Amino acid sequence: MSADRLAVDGGPPVRRGPLTTRQPFPEEAVRLATEAIRSGTLFGVGGVLTERFETEFAAYYGARHAVTVSSGTAAIHTALAALNPDPGAEVITAPITDAGSVLPILYQGCVPVFADVAEHLGMDPDAVEACVTDRTAAILAVHPFGGATDVRALRAIADRHGIALLEDCSQAHGTRYDGEFLGRYGHLGIYSLQQSKHLTAGEGGVCITDDDRLAAEMRLFRDKGWDRAGGGARGYPRLGLNYRASELVAAVALPQLATLDDVLARRRRSAALLDAAVDKAPGATRWNALAGCEASYWCYPFFVPSGQTARWAEALAAEGVPTTPGYIGEPIYACMAALQGGGTFGTSHYPLDRAYPPDLCPRAREALTGLMVFWLHEDHTADEVADVGAAIVAVGTAFAG
Repeated sequence: MSADRLAVDGGPPVRRGPLTTRQPFPEEAVRLATEAIRSGTLFGVGGVLTERFETEFAAYYGARHAVTVSSGTAAIHTALAALNPDPGAEVITAPITDAGSVLPILYQGCVPVFADVAEHLGMDPDAVEACVTDRTAAILAVHPFGGATDVRALRAIADRHGIALLEDCSQAHGTRYDGEFLGRYGHLGIYSLQQSKHLTAGEGGVCITDDDRLAAEMRLFRDKGWDRAGGGARGYPRLGLNYRASELVAAVALPQLATLDDVLARRRRSAALLDAAVDKAPGATRWNALAGCEASYWCYPFFVPSGQTARWAEALAAEGVPTTPGYIGEPIYACMAALQGGGTFGTSHYPLDRAYPPDLCPRAREALTGLMVFWLHEDHTADEVADVGAAIVAVGTAFAG
């Protein structure tokens, strides 16, 4: 058996055995979670750990306010609800994202509008500008894979049209663009604490802002609209939902703020090694973040020839390297039955007033046909990263031959 035969063709694999499982929770998280449990009170609103986490999270990003909620999806909904858009208002967002970026738009009675992507896979400002109408309430910028959308340009568009800019930084904890943290260009920054994120509590979300009014609106919305500060009889001055996070979310997430910079540095070092390998692999090309962005690598994306992602994924898996071919496969509007005539609320299509055809965002659709994702994290060893790179080179070389 030839040593240069791929494992999928009967050759020896580059790597045997599983890759290291990520271990994001330090001992301090165990201590704080135990402290919270033994306190007998896990209610988050007004909780000692929740308030401490919000204070320190806001300080990390240089924001006046941080508001913790139960998930990243809840964070987007809370931020959007704080704007109080009229039913039927339009929110411009990205076609390459998770459903969690889109569902809050629908549940707030708004219409998602999708702007195509640029080569870095963030939203193209020209495409965003073309989507603005007199019904546009907000731009929800999605920062992909730990990189950046051109949020400086998007803020200029938002200001010019008098609309809000929200930043979905769920995949971009600690990412800087032109020296400034993502989440600080918009009126609101939004972060997920879901299991796969750089800073995680399994689930949870955080919104940041410098706007006192928006912060107050978000605190009301996450707590069923309950004005706890009013005193006397209960009062619910606005509609809201129960998106409260418990003290356990804060306990687990809080100590990770001290290690986040190190997590990002380790991911960046590994990504640089994989970039070098991809450069040597025939047929593969690296993903380049937007110029001026110091990417934080929620994952490691790269490209292979269009239409060959399944073939590459099979070959890499045989070499001991699991990947996700195509990421979400199709632009998010094509993945969601609700946007493809499947209905939203009952048999209605409210608030939708349009179709979302497959070719709506052609650049996004084409990019996904060649996109591969390796789920890089900070606990991968140097040897493991070297093996992943070697497998990519081996597959590319074999397929080119």
